[in-house]
Amino acid sequence: MFQRMLVPLDGTRSSAAVVPYAVELAARLGCRVDLVLVQPREGARLPHPEHHSARARSSSPAPPVDTAAANREYLRRHAAEFEARGLPTDVHLRIGEPVEEILRAALELRSDVIAMATLSRERYPHRNGASVAQEVLWRSRLPVLLLAEG
Repeated sequence: MFQRMLVPLDGTRSSAAVVPYAVELAARLGCRVDLVLVQPREGARLPHPEHHSARARSSSPAPPVDTAAANREYLRRHAAEFEARGLPTDVHLRIGEPVEEILRAALELRSDVIAMATLSRERYPHRNGASVAQEVLWRSRLPVLLLAEG
């Protein structure tokens, strides 16, 4: 039934909360997994807490960080959780508007289901006040598994 699962992550702990559930579901379904992180066009950010805490502890300016490489490494660390269960997993870094890129990735990768986490108050709300997860849920033609955090 489901052969390919898309798991969007944004680098926050709340988005990564879906990973253990997605691992279990993908293992039970025996499906391939695609992890995707969308970097915004305007000024690339590192949402990962470890990058912010390293800067905060240091009084000197932080050295430049290759944002794309850091985001790929973040995705690879989560991919290892799926691969430990024998699930084929690919990572995808995209640049653009999160909802559009998540939906585009689902279409291009021929995903059968999208699994993602949501907060009642997301860190990066979508332009119209709805969360990225809510808008993906409303606009997707695929089943969307939402893990509600908070």
